[in-house]
Formats: sequence, C-alpha cells, structure tokens
Amino acid sequence: THRCTIDDRVTRVAWLNRSTILYAGNDKWSIDPRVIILVNTPTQYSIMIQNVDVYDEGPYTCSVQTDNHPKTSRVHLIV
Repeated sequence: THRCTIDDRVTRVAWLNRSTILYAGNDKWSIDPRVIILVNTPTQYSIMIQNVDVYDEGPYTCSVQTDNHPKTSRVHLIV
C-alpha cells in the first residue's frame, strides 16, 4: 500500500510509477488489474498493488496540485 497525506488545499492528485500514471483522482489509467485505489478522502490518497512481484519494484510518486503549485512525494518499493 502506498499512502499520500493530503489536505483541503489539494485540487488534483495522481499516483505514478516512474513516468506512467496509475491513477489520476478516481480515474484508473493503469491497465494492471492488481493496482487499485484504496483510499481517496480529503486527508489521504492511497493505492494498493496486489500480489506484488519483482517487476513492481521501483519508484512511486504521489503528485498533488495545490493553488497551481505541484508537489510530489516519493516512495521506493523494494521487493
């Protein structure tokens, strides 16, 4: 599970793996059925990857837009 903490200033959110968009808000862009949105609330935006394998290893980025200023948070998944 990858978790991103957000607040009421956030207008847009997205999860990316490297440069590939997995989710933009509630819209799923990934064709991988193992990637699901877990939580999308005013304080948290989380995705989950089911049955993780070595090919899922790498950087994941939560990108948020606040008042036209993008911010990112990164995690590195190690399998």
